[in-house]
Amino acid sequence: MKSLKLAVLPLLTLIAVPAEAAPRMKVILPEKTKNTCIRKVARLSSTLKYEAALAELATPGCTQELNPEEQLWVSLMEGVLHQALEQTPRAEESFCRALKQEELASLPLENPAAEMDELFEKMRVECPDREKAKAAQAEAEAAAKAAEAEAAAAAAAAPPPVEPTPAVEPEPAYSLVDSFELYAGLHGEADVGSSGPLPLGGVNVNASVGLPFGLRAGLGLTAMASPRFSSAIGLLLADVRLAYPLLSSPGKFGLQVFATGGPLLYAPSPMAAGGRAGLGVALDVSKVRVSLGGSYEWRSHYRLDYAAPMAWLELGWKLR
Repeated sequence: MKSLKLAVLPLLTLIAVPAEAAPRMKVILPEKTKNTCIRKVARLSSTLKYEAALAELATPGCTQELNPEEQLWVSLMEGVLHQALEQTPRAEESFCRALKQEELASLPLENPAAEMDELFEKMRVECPDREKAKAAQAEAEAAAKAAEAEAAAAAAAAPPPVEPTPAVEPEPAYSLVDSFELYAGLHGEADVGSSGPLPLGGVNVNASVGLPFGLRAGLGLTAMASPRFSSAIGLLLADVRLAYPLLSSPGKFGLQVFATGGPLLYAPSPMAAGGRAGLGVALDVSKVRVSLGGSYEWRSHYRLDYAAPMAWLELGWKLR
């Protein structure tokens, strides 16, 4: 029995010694305050109900219609409660806000904990520099926004950009020399009048230059002869040609129609003169030209003032 008492005695001793209670917060109210919200916050804080006290500080009763002393007390208590809840960054913000209102402010507590008092005095030193940094940052942000607004206004007021006019290459100057063409080839024709065909054969040279609207003008010289007369007879024809292209692919393919006409001379016996006018079509393939046409001829030999239609064919080669 004695040994049982000795075993129970230490246990009774542990039960009898109460655990150390958390220290109560003794809050000092603003002088002569009648604000029920402030009194409630002080009561909740004294009973260690820090979250409830913080929530009460956010109500209209603790944020509206406060005198300067009450406003200072609310800011200080926010810092005290945040620090009690180990929310140090928010406590520092609240203490800085309070010290901005009153540089000589003190904690609204009787015998504040050393850790809280140390933080508050630290903020008394650091808050002015923090305020300057915040002011400089706010000024820089305001300047940046003003610059953006000014740039936007300038962009809105500026006339729309003018698209550059595409460069137009000047057309090359017209040159007769550059458009000059020269063909030489064989020429054959026949008198298809009522007297019966009278074939003539010879050579032909034709030179031309370009004109506006695709026209071409040229001069030709044709020399022919025929053995069908009792004595050989030759024909010399100078003609002017005016051509218009229907199809054109320089150096490859072309098709043109043309009008032709000019004086002619038969020789040697009998000597006779005349003239002719007609139409033709010419096909160009690379450097080869094939021309086919017909003309009406007036001449004074063989039979005086005899006129006959002529059909002719030319095969030429482009020399230039």
